[in-house]
This record gives sequence, C-alpha cells and structure tokens, in this order.
Amino acid sequence: MRESGDMSSQLPATQRSRRTLARGVLVFRWGWLVWMIGLAASTHDEFVRPELAWGSVVAAGLWTIWLTITRRNWNRAVLVFDLILCAWLLVASGLVLGEGGILAGRPSFSTGYPISAALLWGATGGPWYGVGAGAALAVAQLLTRPINGVSFGELTSGQVQNVIGSCVNYIVAGVAIGLVSRVLVRSAEEVQAANAELVRERERAARLAERESMARQIHDSVLQALAFVHKRGSELSRQPQIESSEVAQLAAMAEQQEGELRALIARDPQEIPRGQASLRELLEAGVRSVEGVETSMSAVGPIWIERSAAEELAAAVRQALENVVEHAGAGRVAVFAEQADGRVIVSVRDDGKGFSYDEAALRAADKVGILKSMKGRVESIGGAMEITTAAGRGTEIEFSVPFEAST
Repeated sequence: MRESGDMSSQLPATQRSRRTLARGVLVFRWGWLVWMIGLAASTHDEFVRPELAWGSVVAAGLWTIWLTITRRNWNRAVLVFDLILCAWLLVASGLVLGEGGILAGRPSFSTGYPISAALLWGATGGPWYGVGAGAALAVAQLLTRPINGVSFGELTSGQVQNVIGSCVNYIVAGVAIGLVSRVLVRSAEEVQAANAELVRERERAARLAERESMARQIHDSVLQALAFVHKRGSELSRQPQIESSEVAQLAAMAEQQEGELRALIARDPQEIPRGQASLRELLEAGVRSVEGVETSMSAVGPIWIERSAAEELAAAVRQALENVVEHAGAGRVAVFAEQADGRVIVSVRDDGKGFSYDEAALRAADKVGILKSMKGRVESIGGAMEITTAAGRGTEIEFSVPFEAST
C-alpha cells in the first residue's frame, strides 16, 4: 500500500486505526516526560544553563498537554513541530552541560522523550515516515557531541558505539511502529471490505427472498386465477351458446388479478425483521417434504414471527402432515396460514377417513404424535390446538398462537 502524506485522504477505518495507535504513543510520551523531569531534577547542579534546560522541559510538558487535549486534530504541521521540538531537546542536552559533560556516562535529561516523535510519525504515516523522523533525530543526536565541545575523533570505541546505538534506536523505533501501523491499516481495510461485502450479500439475499416471496404470491393468486380462466374459457369455447354473465365473470377475474399483479410489482422490498423468520417459508419446506398425498400450501403474506416460535409451529404442522400420510387415507391435504385478530392461525385439512379424537384414549395408548409433537409444541409457545374430525368426513387441525407471544 502506498503511504499517503495527506492523512485526511485515508479511509475512516484507516484513520481510526492510526489514531488509536497514536494515542498509545501519547501514553508512552507521558511516561518519558515524567522520566525527563526526574532526570532534570536529579542533575540540575550540573547544568551550566539551567534556565535553558528547565525551559526546554517546560516546553515539552506544555506540548504534551496540548497534544493530549487536541489528540483528534493532529495534522502535518503538528507532526513537524513535534519533530523540531524533540530534535531541539537533543541539541539542548549538549548546550546545558559544561564542555565534555555529555560524556560523563550518565543519561541526559532529554534521554527517551525525543523518541516519541519517531513513534508518532511512524504511527500516523507508516514506516517511511518513521524512518524519516528517526533519521532527523539521529542527526540531532550526532550534533550534540560537537555542540558540547566534543570532537568525534576524541570518542572511544565504546562511546562511538553508544552514539551509533542511539541513532539506530530512533530509526528502528520509527520503522517498527510504522510497520505496526501498516498492519493495522491493512487489517482495518480488510475488515471494512468484508463488512461491505457482507452488506452487499445481505442485500442480495433480501432481494432474492423478496423475489421468491413475490413468485409464491403470484403462483398462489395470479397464476391459479389465470389457470382457471384458461380452463373455463376452453370449456365455454366448446359450448354452442355462451352466457354473457360467464364471460363477464372471467373478465372481472382477469381484471382483479391484473390489479394484484401490478401491486406486487410496484411494492417496496420488505426488510427481514431481526430475530424473526417467515412462517410461510418454514411451512412450505415441510409441505415439500411430504410424499404419498397431494399437498398444497397457501398463506396470506410471509407471516414474520419470532424464529423459535415459527420453528415449533412448523414442526407441529409437519407432524400433522405425517399423520395424514400414515393414518388418514387421504387423497389431498391443504395447509393454510394467516394472521387475524392478533393471532397466527395455521390449519391442516385433509379429505381422509377421519377418526374419533379422544385425548384420554390417546394418552392411555401412549400416542405421542398428536399430544406431544403437535399439541405440546404449540402449547409450549402459548398457543392452542383444535381438531375437528368425524368418520368419513376428513380432518381439520387448527393451530392458533397469539401473535404478541411470538414477537
């Protein structure tokens, strides 16, 4: 990824990642500020320019407070000033001590705090910014020797190693946090891209669900009506005389279905309610699994209810369908679902031989299909089951659940 010098041009996720890292650097800066104040207080008797030393410490303290207050508004000018101040602290360490005092072997009062600039540049701009800031601090560190009256030729090998080590520390610190910043930025961008793709997938799924819902409604209303018009029209065409009322009835039906089809096409897509499921879809899945009897399914709308309640109700209906296949000797069974008067009502009707419904006898015979898998499921979600049946007249099972209890 190419590092951009304009921080405001980054993506919001990138800005958040870098600002979070920069706030971590701010905590580090406060720690070094406290250390710098302690060192200045413990070595103040060695200062030949104490006012310069303490003025620099106060400037660093005020600057740290300002950065803390305005931590959301750090622009390029702020970064440049911070780097200049930290470089000055290094140079000042050579000015406030007597000639050669920087070689005394004790840490200077500015030790540590300047590295905050390299960290801040790396955190907000990436590794190359960290390298640049670290190199600038390294140059300032090198200048402290001649400023303090020490020639590089006078340095021992150990002192040379200390100088080089300090310079390398600034550069490595800037590079290291710059690499961390880059990883965080890329991770944030990948998460953002994944979230965007998830939103797109959800939108596609919602559009697909809406299209399927519309297709089902067209099938249950418009197509069935058109099939009836076609069938009845074919019958009328074979008759020698046709009543005008018959033709008018077909025309009225066609007009009605045209209006319904236009309304379906023009309606807005329906959002899937959070934590809910379409009872219609679950019932249709159960109907499709039935074999051995002609089965139809219709519903008024998708009927969104709480998911667990919808699953329990659909399971009870599946058990009813299985009972029809095994015991009713039916040729056809129909499932119908609707919402009315604050209740969700699902009925299962068959044209089978019917039976004598006696709960006590069923319980004594341990017939759990009706009592537990059907009635028990519905009652567990606050509903009720009613069976209407008679020998030779088929059976109708009605499940009723309060709508409020299912939302």
